[in-house]
Amino acid sequence: MSPIQAEVERRGMQIFDLVDRHPESIFSKAGFYQRMMEFSMRDEHFKVQMFRFVDVLASLRRGSDIVQHLDEYFADMRNGYAPLIRTGVSLARIVPIISGKFLRWNVSGMARQFIAGRNPEDVMKTLRKKRRQGIGFTVDLLGEAVVSEEEAAEYTGRCQELLEHLARETRGWTDRLGKNSELFPVVNVSVKISALYSQMNPADPADAVAHLAPKLRPILRRAKELGAFINFDMESYAHKNATLELFHTLFTEPEFRDWPHAGIVIQAYLRDAETDLRDLIAWGRARGTRFTVRLVKGAYWDYEKIKSTQNGWIIPVWLQKPESDANFERLTRILLENESIVTSAFGSHNVRSIAYAQALAEELRIDRSRFEFQLLYGMAGPIKRALVEMGYRVREYSPVGELLPGMSYLVRRLLENTSNEGFLRAKFSEHVSAAQLLCDPRELVNGAVEAAVSAAPMDDFAADTAAATANFSRNGATRETPPGD
Repeated sequence: MSPIQAEVERRGMQIFDLVDRHPESIFSKAGFYQRMMEFSMRDEHFKVQMFRFVDVLASLRRGSDIVQHLDEYFADMRNGYAPLIRTGVSLARIVPIISGKFLRWNVSGMARQFIAGRNPEDVMKTLRKKRRQGIGFTVDLLGEAVVSEEEAAEYTGRCQELLEHLARETRGWTDRLGKNSELFPVVNVSVKISALYSQMNPADPADAVAHLAPKLRPILRRAKELGAFINFDMESYAHKNATLELFHTLFTEPEFRDWPHAGIVIQAYLRDAETDLRDLIAWGRARGTRFTVRLVKGAYWDYEKIKSTQNGWIIPVWLQKPESDANFERLTRILLENESIVTSAFGSHNVRSIAYAQALAEELRIDRSRFEFQLLYGMAGPIKRALVEMGYRVREYSPVGELLPGMSYLVRRLLENTSNEGFLRAKFSEHVSAAQLLCDPRELVNGAVEAAVSAAPMDDFAADTAAATANFSRNGATRETPPGD
């Protein structure tokens, strides 16, 4: 066993020990949400239908329409819960107004599991609570892929209002660790460029930059004045080049060239992620100012694979989950070896990935206060508590917004929680052993280790799930749900 693997296992077991002191279901809330998730993990067809129903629900106005959709999506269930589901549908038909409100209320509750607040005032209650737990924040305004410039202007205005509100309400907040706090402003806001411009064309990133830069400059200017941090989220592969080019363009301008509080996302499930990261680091050195990279696995493997296959394109993602995990570790090393110019924010719920970053930072003698771990609001609570207890910097990705613009985000989180290969499901619902969860992903890729979390080809139902998330439709009325973060 290599020294780094031994250290990963030691640190991973330490995290698991801390997690087990405060056992928690994968789902931090009980009731309707937990039951739906449990059903989903047992029945792939139920999961597909549930996601379709959840996606369309926000656009339905009448109780009778909600009940009709419930009937259409769930009447053909053939699992052990079919009698219960049919009984529920029959009862719902009796008083559709009440049933519709009840279903909408419960799905809204599912959304609240992952959405920190409906508006800036509401989200502050959550952020104050998290601060008492030693957890920082990056707030994301829900909304993406706008269809009009009016929508884009509204999103821009909301970003500016959010920035002002957060700066005002957190005045006087100090850094928990007290070291290297200049790298980590308290106020941290994530923006999606597809919400700022309605005419995004993947084939013309220069056009996107020309239209987006004037919209972003006032936001960046005010963030700089307030001492806040702005992060560019990475969305679908189609928008990747435009996002990177926009980041390069804006932060090379004289006004922002010396501003270090800017970040961008790299998605490890993309095959060209290493090239993009090395290009960013070279750009950062030429610029001469520090910047941040949030390293994530990527939220929409299914979407990218299905979309590329349908169009006959080269698939841009690794085809096995262990390949993405192994790439995450390669990129972790690149980031930490270039710590003099880039600040690392490791976005993962996978204890193996987290432990690897910890072990490598220790090997490279990088103080734990000089990087951070970012985890999603509403997920992996025990892991967050363990990291705080170990003295690491932890930040939550905290979405804020209403149900309708947040629906695609909700579906992504439901997919992540019920994925056959998901770490959280393996640990908290299926109780896969710590030894298996801490295996080197390179060995899984090479087939040297049989593990419960190893990748498997998609069966028909899994493919249906992927297609459902890429393109929900009913009776010919289609609403595409784009991928994000």
